[in-house]
Amino acid sequence: MKQWQIFLMAGLFLVVCNNLGEAEAGPSPISIAADRTTFDIMEDGTATTTLTLENADIRYRTMDVYLVANWPTGIAWSVAFMDTNYDELDGNLVQLNGNNSSTTVLFSIYCDSVCSAGDINTVQVLAITDPKFYNDDGNITDTCGSDDCETDSTPASASSNITNVISMTLASWSGYAFSLSCDAESSEGGNVVTSGNVTRWAYALENVGWNTDTYQFTSVVTSVNGHNVNYWIIASGMLNGKELTGQSDNSSTAVHTAESSISITPATNATSGIYNVGLTVISSNGAPDSGSTVSFCAFDVIVPGSETEEETTGDPANETVEEETAEKETEDEIEEEVPSISLITALISIGIIAVFRRK
Repeated sequence: MKQWQIFLMAGLFLVVCNNLGEAEAGPSPISIAADRTTFDIMEDGTATTTLTLENADIRYRTMDVYLVANWPTGIAWSVAFMDTNYDELDGNLVQLNGNNSSTTVLFSIYCDSVCSAGDINTVQVLAITDPKFYNDDGNITDTCGSDDCETDSTPASASSNITNVISMTLASWSGYAFSLSCDAESSEGGNVVTSGNVTRWAYALENVGWNTDTYQFTSVVTSVNGHNVNYWIIASGMLNGKELTGQSDNSSTAVHTAESSISITPATNATSGIYNVGLTVISSNGAPDSGSTVSFCAFDVIVPGSETEEETTGDPANETVEEETAEKETEDEIEEEVPSISLITALISIGIIAVFRRK
């Protein structure tokens, strides 16, 4: 035999040996497909998808498939891998026979404990696979599922054979929820209101829940100083029973948000001071907002002082008149206290005459 033929045979022998030694490394012959990858899950609810596992391997009699749920966000929601009878798989392990076999697994995701309404998360589903070990007589080395055909050298959970990865996007919702926000100032600007005149204060209401809901409105005005507010007129803007579509409806006709304004009309004889206006919105279905079924929006408005009060306290002309009046009163007092010159002269003359008569 020629030398080059010897080297060629030796090279082929090494290649075969390496392939046998690395039979459990590299991409898996198992593939995974999911019937859906986007989920809207109700708070304290569950979503389930169907996974289809297919085995393209024809070398091994049986393949162990270890299913894994990976959470890139680091926040793991509760999950379960189940058979078609909704019984959980023992150790998340399923077996596939060779010859292009397939099976179905149900994958359920639960929004509980660390999951709450408004959360967004991502889960990746994959599998680690390994040929099932059969304790044969040692002569059949290509289908036993073990490196040495005597021991189970690599269980599926420790294998390096990884399937494709299915990424799923999760969004959690509350069945009924809403948000209320009021502007920082009136539509006219600032927070000054005047007696007998209407001032409008804008607000927005949004249904952030999954289901359609209706709402009730109440508006009130109060005075921290105890001023009478009986004749103030306050209107909420929206009528009781206002309906907003839930987030489950993404059609062109869906209405999730409504805007309106509170109209504020102080009494014609309203006392100047600071007043508080409050708007209360209640969900007809008891939707929680910040931990309660009621959302409250409040702000202060100011009724300025009357024109007469302003004249006496801030008019420069009035201050000038007051100064001139004070100066004249001071002069009059001085004139009353100091005698005139003619009176002094007369008194001196009387005194001189009295002196001469004595002589």
